[in-house]
Amino acid sequence: MASLLRSYVKKEYTTVPVGTIIAITSALLYFVSPIDVIPDAIPGAGYIDDAAVALLCWNIVGDDVKKYEKWRKDNGKEIEGE
Repeated sequence: MASLLRSYVKKEYTTVPVGTIIAITSALLYFVSPIDVIPDAIPGAGYIDDAAVALLCWNIVGDDVKKYEKWRKDNGKEIEGE
């Protein structure tokens, strides 16, 4: 999802719905925000809300991410670290 957002910002891949960009951006902002529904400092339970946000976001944007992955493969675009 982060790679899709990076490619969108660089204007390399723009054939993605605005709602997908908003969902991914919102999820990423939630992860880096110091304010959580369940604070990350609580052992074991602190990351449950982060996982729930990631799952919800994936359920919303998963098809668009798969299209992006196909586009990336078809155009020889590698994700850094792959």
